[in-house]
Amino acid sequence: MTEQSVTELKTGEKARVIAIHGQNDASIRKLIVFGVLPGMELEVLQTFPAYVLKIDNTQLALDYEAAFGIIVVTC
Repeated sequence: MTEQSVTELKTGEKARVIAIHGQNDASIRKLIVFGVLPGMELEVLQTFPAYVLKIDNTQLALDYEAAFGIIVVTC
């Protein structure tokens, strides 16, 4: 299993979150509030113009910088 950023995934791929890196504490807290936590499985629904991720029953739209900070391993 190779660690990679969400920005390296293609539409339809699933992965497990292993780490979250943000520009600041506030950006990390926002991701955590929406369920982006280590151990959670996500699916990439869209990559352009924004990254849309599905985590459980939540769909989350992120810009490139936020998506880049989510480190995953593919399932």
